[in-house]
Amino acid sequence: MEKYNITLVVFTWLTQASVGLIILRSVYLRISSGTDIKIIRTGTYTLLTAFVLLVTGLLFSFGHLHYPGHAYNAINNTGNSWMSREILAEIIFLFIVLLSYIINRFGIKIIPGLILEVLAILSGMILIYFMIRTYMLPSLPELNHPSFPLSFILTPLIAGAAILYLFTRKTEPGMALKFKILFSILFIFSFVNHIIFLSFHGKLLEFKPVTLVYLATSIIYLPSLYATLKNKNVTSDVIFMN
Repeated sequence: MEKYNITLVVFTWLTQASVGLIILRSVYLRISSGTDIKIIRTGTYTLLTAFVLLVTGLLFSFGHLHYPGHAYNAINNTGNSWMSREILAEIIFLFIVLLSYIINRFGIKIIPGLILEVLAILSGMILIYFMIRTYMLPSLPELNHPSFPLSFILTPLIAGAAILYLFTRKTEPGMALKFKILFSILFIFSFVNHIIFLSFHGKLLEFKPVTLVYLATSIIYLPSLYATLKNKNVTSDVIFMN
């Protein structure tokens, strides 16, 4: 059963990362001071990355199915099942991201880019909402706390900020710094939210690997942020992929 949980976690994280990347891509397109060619190129790469993340996540999702060949049955109960709605929303989001990439990559003028951008963001937000509802069930009262859905909102934005930082750190240092600071703020909120969730269950002092990951990331990350602010390339930025 453990292997099914691992693949489910990977699927969830990759999907959230894709949604966060699409949302912050929209921010990047509007605040970037780079050349038009550079902005278009980065915008197209982010669409491709979001698509790859989604497809990879879907492949991992098959790992927690006892019979992957019957995966199509997952959308047979959209009227009553939040999971079926989640899978359907994932497919719609995947299609919109792929269509956006094709249109941007080949300069097709059939559909205005702004319309696809809005559709991608809305479908991504709906997907995150369905993911939250999939887990917040009466049979899982331990998840019935505001910090749980908040984690599903913070994680996409954290991942999106990290990926956009990696895309812009060499070509647009000023823009990269903004995404790194955004990452820092969101990461702190996420850490506090995690502590609140543990406190709610009275498990603050228990050994939790996730808590250790947060602490280790903070210890490694803070020098990285300081190095960036001081324009020194001292610490590796691989930490952002956490």
